[in-house]
Amino acid sequence: MNRIVSKSIICGLLLIVSFTTVNCQDSKKAGFYKGDIDTSLPIESKYKQNGGEEVARVEYDSDNATIGKIVVVYPQSLLKSVQALPLVNIGNASNTTAYDLMEAMEHLASWGFVVIGNMDKQTGTGASMSQTLDAFLALAAQQDNQFHDRIDTTKIAIAGYSQGAFGAVMAATAYPNSRAYKAVYLCSCPQKQIGINFKWGASDFSKISAPLLMVAGTGDWDSKIISPEEAFQANFDETTGDFPVVAARHTSKDHEEMGGEGDPYMTAWFCYFLKGDSAAGKAFIGDDAEILKNTNRWKNIKRKSL
Repeated sequence: MNRIVSKSIICGLLLIVSFTTVNCQDSKKAGFYKGDIDTSLPIESKYKQNGGEEVARVEYDSDNATIGKIVVVYPQSLLKSVQALPLVNIGNASNTTAYDLMEAMEHLASWGFVVIGNMDKQTGTGASMSQTLDAFLALAAQQDNQFHDRIDTTKIAIAGYSQGAFGAVMAATAYPNSRAYKAVYLCSCPQKQIGINFKWGASDFSKISAPLLMVAGTGDWDSKIISPEEAFQANFDETTGDFPVVAARHTSKDHEEMGGEGDPYMTAWFCYFLKGDSAAGKAFIGDDAEILKNTNRWKNIKRKSL
């Protein structure tokens, strides 16, 4: 597959928890993805690979200074087909842009999704993510735009890592277009108190009106500061049960390594709920769900409505 090469960097979030300020920035700048995802189970192994589509990228300048640019990664051949494509709106971690998410965006696009992002380095309120969705759909509504009639507006998902995950919660719950989302993925989402301290807003998982997959790490940063188990459990408990929910923690990875670890199941989640891929759904559904058996990689697995 032709790939657009970009350097990725990880979270630079400043956390204020219990009146303590801690710097979470990775001084090594080792990248959003760190090495190969070590999995042996068939569904996770399948969706960790790139899909069969070659991808391309296009950028649109925005008159919204916060958005800066709308970055779109898409499957080249499928865009020329008669079938409208599902859309994923993805949120940046602290001090990063869509360029730093390029590996994740290309991965999803290779599986048949159009993926959009922006240049906002502080996405916690969800405002820029909400605005990016509206702006892109307005572009796609123009007859001379290459995405005209190519986007299935009934199949839109939202995803985010770190501050971008908090922004994804806000975008999916607090804006007029929040109910456009039909699937949600959160990786290492900061706890509610962090959002309050940084004036991003108070996350409310009871307002999420779409199937939700949420993952976090078990290292000190994720488990003690960013997404402690008590807060992670509270978010899970807050969901209504009206929509499927899966929550899991990685058995060994910490915050700065989680960026790519959840991507195989994120991809499977979106393939199932946005594309009707029944093979992908077997990762989550039923007593024999693969994720329940994937104990080398995932623990504290909780589910609702599956």
